[in-house]
Amino acid sequence: MADGASGPGGARLRARAALLLAACLAGTGCALSSPPLEQVLAAATRPGTATRPGEAIDPLAELDRLAAAAVERARAAPHDPDAARAAAQRLFQAADLRLQRAVVARLDALAARSIDVVLLAEDELQEGVRTEILALCRAGRELAEHALEEREDDVAVRLQVALHVSLIAWANGPTRSLFAGLGPKLSNSIAAAVQIDPEHDHAAPLRLEGRFLAKAPWPYGDAAKARRSLARAVEVAPLVVNHLFLGDALYSSGQTEAAVAQWRLASTAADDESTRWSAPLQRELARRRLQALGR
Repeated sequence: MADGASGPGGARLRARAALLLAACLAGTGCALSSPPLEQVLAAATRPGTATRPGEAIDPLAELDRLAAAAVERARAAPHDPDAARAAAQRLFQAADLRLQRAVVARLDALAARSIDVVLLAEDELQEGVRTEILALCRAGRELAEHALEEREDDVAVRLQVALHVSLIAWANGPTRSLFAGLGPKLSNSIAAAVQIDPEHDHAAPLRLEGRFLAKAPWPYGDAAKARRSLARAVEVAPLVVNHLFLGDALYSSGQTEAAVAQWRLASTAADDESTRWSAPLQRELARRRLQALGR
């Protein structure tokens, strides 16, 4: 999803959106395809590289194995909404870990790391990681929506639908998502989860709502509401990801000192079972934000 902020970063995003729109009007580049899910998860059998000292097993390989096993269980029990939801959750975790790794890798590869570069890195990743994430999230969305058929009022299921749609929209980019009608789908999915229980799973619905409202373009973006949702999420659960996202929203609104305070907290904050896979990288991304500002 595009960031509509002003400044050099916002100008780059607007220029890229204009190029994508031109491609769509020309009839090309509007349908981002993805590899089969099995092909993406099969990479788990390949030897990986640990991301933290002392790790004997690559966390992404381990998470992919867990995701593959969860998908297999869900497919073996097609009428079990709990199995479908659990598989969807694993697939989202695997997709998010890929995203966070790719952002850190991109920053490692760049010589200049201004705060704009750091904050825009997520939106400037190459198609390879986007298509892998699409494969995971399209499968995860299908599983979550299957569970939703029997668990319409289950906040955990609603949350999984919203999470997967959010990364599908991110992977496709703003213009493709616009043409695919993902804006209303994502907005409605988030609203449904928030309405049932905004504090579920350490304020995950509030966190997703705040992140979406902070980064989404008109007519979905709402910077003030984004800050309120994320501030409430931090109050409910002071997790690394909640602090990180609140800091981003504050910085985008010109509140630099308040953002710095949140990023400092994020750099050492705790995680939970749902977010533990990506949390080490998110702590690192908080530190990269502080470094970019010379703090």
